[in-house]
Order: sequence, then structure tokens, then C-alpha cells
Amino acid sequence: MSVDLVIVYSPVGGGHRAAALATAEAARARGLSALVIDLFEHAPRILGGAYRRAHLTWQSALPDLYGSAFFAANHRGGPLEPVRRGVDHVAFGAVTDRVARLAPRAVIATHHLPLVVLGRARRRGRLEAPLVGVVTDYIAHACWAERGVDAFSVPSRRAARDLAAHGVDARRVARTGIPVRPAFERLPRVVDPGPSEPLRVLVTSGGFGVGPIRAVVRSFHGIPRVRLTVVCGAAGRLAAAVRRDASRLGIDAEVVGFERDMPARLAAAHLVVGKAGGLTVSEALAAGRPMILTGTVPGNESVNEDYVVRGGAGCAAAPADVGRIAAALRGASCLAAMGDRARRLVVHDAAANVVGLALAMSGAARVLAA
Repeated sequence: MSVDLVIVYSPVGGGHRAAALATAEAARARGLSALVIDLFEHAPRILGGAYRRAHLTWQSALPDLYGSAFFAANHRGGPLEPVRRGVDHVAFGAVTDRVARLAPRAVIATHHLPLVVLGRARRRGRLEAPLVGVVTDYIAHACWAERGVDAFSVPSRRAARDLAAHGVDARRVARTGIPVRPAFERLPRVVDPGPSEPLRVLVTSGGFGVGPIRAVVRSFHGIPRVRLTVVCGAAGRLAAAVRRDASRLGIDAEVVGFERDMPARLAAAHLVVGKAGGLTVSEALAAGRPMILTGTVPGNESVNEDYVVRGGAGCAAAPADVGRIAAALRGASCLAAMGDRARRLVVHDAAANVVGLALAMSGAARVLAA
């Protein structure tokens, strides 16, 4: 079996998978075959599970420590670098054989972990297809700057500068945007709600049901003319707790679990409330929906939040203040203007751009230095 594109992601957050699926959709729209691979399915289950649990625990239980570690490790080299790379090669090395057998025209990775093993395979001649790394935040941490990567896809000038600072040749970097499904970009422009119309607010928690969702929902107690849609992801207990909270406080809220049609949910919303994950932000911006960002974890999320706020497409808030700020935005009749600014902050057709970059690298057949 051979395919045109192999797209590898790591399941340490729903965004990396979403970016991979959006890229695959864009490839198939061009008549190409595309296979999406979960990196952790090619690793010992105990190691993949431990990595995912550690990541989520750090972000949810120890956010300040996570942020300190994120910025402290934002450089190449260091005494622990060989240890980290050695562990990654042992844990995830099997994916190289799978990808090589598929003989794709190009390989795309929407998380930095696959680049460790695939980049080495590329340098050593075990992987003939060019390798493209897709940065899925508005900052490019040093862990992305792996040798053996033919090209990098970034969403912002900041991320391009970051990669250059980490030693990546600027000619290998393209500002394509973060891949999102085209359906997000086709949504109608948001319009400020009329005086008697409810403010429709979409509250998201990501695929793993993380973030201060209950506090956000409770913040709407006593706020008139609001209708919430709360997406709790795979966290069933969270959904049940949110329903109880909303019922007890008299808040108009539809509470759902994992949502497969997020474009439709965004289409119905005047405003999005959520954490500042790279894909959450990019989907809302592409859809032209203003945001209130809350529960932001220091590190990549704080940079994403800053990108939205500085661009005038949203604001940051403590969870308990979200309802009050949403009401103030409604009162100022500024949601439509914020939505317009949101769309101007992103590179559009990002998934198609990434596919085009990968095909261009395939046609160029670049040879990488060791």
C-alpha cells in the first residue's frame, strides 16, 4: 500500500488531531490519498499513556510550573537533551518503519514528537519522502526545530522568528496558517444580537474536557438574555455536573459531550469562550467569532491568548468574570467588529496551504544536510 501523504499527530490534546484531519481533508479535496497516523499507536501503550497523562496533569494541576518549564526549556541543547531524545527514539521509533513502508510522496507532522524520529530517519536516508512540520501554536518552541525537517509551516511572523532563533534556515519556513477545516471559513459573518435576542455563547473545553468550565457557566448566573451551549468533550462527569449547576442557578444552557460538528456550533454562536489552545483559537478566528479566553495555561497558551487580544478579536478573563464581560461586550455592540478582526488575524485556506507546501517539497526533492 502506498499513499500520497502521511500525516502523523500525537494525541496530547485534541488540536493536533484536528489539524491532521483538516490537512487530510484538504488533500482528499485535491484528489490525493492521505493517511492519518496516531504516533502513540506505534509506541508501547504504557509509555504513550504516561506521556499523555503527564502532559494533561502538568497543564491542569500545575499550570505555573508547566509555564516555567516551557520557557526554561525553550532553547536547543542542554545536558538533558540527549536523554530526552533517546527516550523519544525508544518510545516512538516504530513509526518510522510504518511510514517508510507506505512510501508516501510527503510526510506531515502536526506535533513536534514525530519530528524527532522521522527527522533522524530523513537524515540517515531511511525516509525518502520530504518531511514537513506544522506548528500548531502562535509560538514555535525550540522542540520543533528538529534537524531533518525539509520545511516548517507556521501561523504567524512570531513563530517564523522563533524558528530562526532556534537555528532553522528561514528558507525552510512558510507562513501557511494552522490547518482548520474549510467549513469554519465558510460561516456567515457574526451579527450583534438585537435587544430582545439572546446572546448565544459557545463554551468549549477541548476534547479532554479541561479548563474551568463549571466556574465559567456559574458566572452567567443573573445575566439576562443569554443562551449557553457548553461542550464538555469526553468528560462525562463534567457534563453531568454542568447540567446540575445550570439547572440549580436557572441558566439557559444546552450541555453536550463530544461535538463532531463544531462548525455548526460556531455558526450559531455570537461569542466563543474557551482555553487558548492553538486549534481552538484558530477555528474561532477562521470562523470570525470573537473570543473570551479563560483558564489560559502559561506557555504556548499565553502566547496564543496574547495574539488574539492584541489583534482585537477577544479578551482575557478570570472564569468568574466571564459572564459579566460577555454582557459588557453585548452592551457595547462590538461583537461583529471583533469577529471581522478575528478573520483578518489568520491565514486562510491553511490546510490547503500545508498540502501545497508538502507537494512542493516533494517536487523539489530536497536533500538535507546531516
